[in-house]
Amino acid sequence: MVDAITVDDVVRMAIEDLFPDQSIPDQNNSIGKGRQHKAPDHLILNGKIAIERKSRNAIDQSQFYKKLQEIAAQQGAPFWGVGRLNFKAIINQLPDSKDASQKMTDFMMNQVMKTMRKSQKKFEEYAQFVPQEGQARVLIISDNTEIRQGTAAVEYFIGRKMGALDAGDDQVKAIDATFYVKDPRCTIDEEDSYWFTAISRACLSQEKQQNVNGLASVLHHRISRYAPYAGAANNFCNSSFRLCVV
Repeated sequence: MVDAITVDDVVRMAIEDLFPDQSIPDQNNSIGKGRQHKAPDHLILNGKIAIERKSRNAIDQSQFYKKLQEIAAQQGAPFWGVGRLNFKAIINQLPDSKDASQKMTDFMMNQVMKTMRKSQKKFEEYAQFVPQEGQARVLIISDNTEIRQGTAAVEYFIGRKMGALDAGDDQVKAIDATFYVKDPRCTIDEEDSYWFTAISRACLSQEKQQNVNGLASVLHHRISRYAPYAGAANNFCNSSFRLCVV
C-alpha cells in the first residue's frame, strides 16, 4: 500500500470526527441465545442515516493484476511490473486494447457488485429487527487499492445497478445512496473521473436527500484535508465531489 493508513481508515476517522455522538449498531444487536442480527457500522444524526463501510483491498488489486496479466498473455503481449502501476496505460498498449478494457471493467465491476449485494443483505436484515421510518441507508465503498484509474466506469455501473437505466435492473433496493471514495493520488484526473462520488436515488424524500447530500459534502471536505490526501485532492481538477441522482 502507499501508506499504512487506508482509504477506509480515513473514511472512518472522518465519520468519527464529524459525528462524535454517533452510535455503533453492531455493538447492540443481540437477539438472544448468543445470536446477533446484522447491523450497519454507524448511525448518525440520531439514527437518520445508517452507514455501512466496505472496502476494495489488496486482494482485489492482486486479482486485478493477475487478470490483466492473463489477458495480456492471451494477446501475446505479457508484462510484469512492481509498485504503483498505471493499468490504463498498460491496457492501451495491448494489441486489442478495447477487448482488454472491457474484460477488465467487467472483472472489476463483479467485485463491486459482490460488495453491494452484501451490504443490501445487511441493511435488509437490520430493518427487520430495528425498523426506523425515514432512515437513509448509505453504503460507502473505499477503494484501498493502488490501481491507478479513473472512476467513470464505476460510477456508471453503480448507478445502473441502482436502477438508473432500467428499474428492473435495480438489484440493491435497500441502499438509498452509494459513495465511492478512492485515493486521489491513484485517481486519474480526467473528464468524468472523481475521487469522491456520491450516487443517490431520485425517489428519496426531500429530508433524506438533504441528509445524504450533506453527508457527502462534509465527508468530502474533511477527507480532502487529511494528510497525505490534501495535496493531491486540492490539485485535482475534479476535486469537488460528484453527486449523481439516479
